[in-house]
Amino acid sequence: MAGGKGNGIIETKLKTVVEPVVLSDIKEKDLTAMDDDGIIPYKKLEIRQQRFIDEYMVDLNASAACVRAGYNPKNAGNTGSMLVNDSNIRVHIDRRVAEASRRTGFNADRIVRELARIAFANPANVVADDGSILKTASEDDLAAVQSIKVKITPSKNGPITEREVKFHDKIKSSELLMRHAGLLIDRKQVDVHTTVDNMTAEEKEKKINELLAKRANTIDIEVI
Repeated sequence: MAGGKGNGIIETKLKTVVEPVVLSDIKEKDLTAMDDDGIIPYKKLEIRQQRFIDEYMVDLNASAACVRAGYNPKNAGNTGSMLVNDSNIRVHIDRRVAEASRRTGFNADRIVRELARIAFANPANVVADDGSILKTASEDDLAAVQSIKVKITPSKNGPITEREVKFHDKIKSSELLMRHAGLLIDRKQVDVHTTVDNMTAEEKEKKINELLAKRANTIDIEVI
């Protein structure tokens, strides 16, 4: 905005000021992210977006969460991918995951430690010859035990005790650890090459017509 005064010119510059939103001023579901000063930018979620986040936190399945949140089931896959990658929604999800992690102690390091316990456990350090659990078994070794079954059967010579100790899957745990460490990568080979010998007569004719049409569109014809 400018105005004249005598022979001089006074210029007034307008500055847009965005008022920060303080944590105490809004509800938790309306939070996005917090900066180093403890100020939270405000960007309110739509009701259905909030419902999607609630449902997504149940099983971390974006498509299923979309359907349960009321989105069109036919487009659940694309919609779920779009929502979970939306920057605003992603911040809300990350906040919820971080809060759950603090409450339960659930984090990547703990998962890796638990997998390592299973993958590297030695049954000989856990189970005695009679099927009982060794008193010397460490906490790490015991963490690899999935279940213990004891069956007592009466007999003339006294009760017969049968014990079954089942361990978690060492191979599966090792595989997950290798994936985490980048030592195991899935490789999928897709063969997109199709030879003429593998085509039916109809497919050959269709291919020839497509090539002829493509060639005709690239030829300049001069009319004299």
